[in-house]
Amino acid sequence: MIIVSNVSHHIGRYAILKDINLSLDRGQVVALIGPNGAGKSTLFSLMSRLTPLQSGSIGFDGLDITTTPSQTLAKTVALLAQENYLQGRLRVEELLMFGRYPYHQGRPSEKDKQIVESVVARFELESLTKRYLSTLSGGQRQRALVAMIVCQDTPYLLLDEPLNNLDMYHAGQLMRLLCSLAQEENKTVVIVLHDINHAAQFADTVVMMKAGQVIQTGHPAEVINRESISALYGIDVTVLDYNGRPVIVDTR
Repeated sequence: MIIVSNVSHHIGRYAILKDINLSLDRGQVVALIGPNGAGKSTLFSLMSRLTPLQSGSIGFDGLDITTTPSQTLAKTVALLAQENYLQGRLRVEELLMFGRYPYHQGRPSEKDKQIVESVVARFELESLTKRYLSTLSGGQRQRALVAMIVCQDTPYLLLDEPLNNLDMYHAGQLMRLLCSLAQEENKTVVIVLHDINHAAQFADTVVMMKAGQVIQTGHPAEVINRESISALYGIDVTVLDYNGRPVIVDTR
């Protein structure tokens, strides 16, 4: 379980997060949605300890991020940030093995190699393993980066806009794969999404954020409606029902 308690964050005199409280159960896909500047990426940065906590607490299965050793946390939480600065002279297979570093510490075992091979197959990356990152398209590179995070094999995955640069086929494939990780392997996937229909179709829980605050939390069918989308984004939409899931149509 992820417990976020009374977390606030300021940059100078600007409040980026204001008293965030969340309790998220294991084994589900959680979608964070909201307009630009809502604080979603900042919350991720705090949860992964890339940015120090200023107030409040964050825990994963009882492990407090401020006191848990880095090596233990690296086997608990994996983060894909919006910005990645990995070297272009790295091959895809080397990138994926880098995701195993918390376990092999530079000396990959047969198990590490098997996990990487399995993830390569799941992500349909067989034709790319020998390619350098600098030769990949934006979508190919994004798929490789997400695959690296999955290779880390943590119970918690934090993915900040992982659908960037992905076409319709690969975006759908990735969301289905993330759902299978949650359902079959009891992993908790927390994902920032700007495509509300992807959140509505695939997420078990939606967290709505605006201006540094959590506005609503619940199943997509419970919280995604015309009124909530209007409050969140300031636009008028039509919300349809398809198999018990909302579908948002911008009718402006």
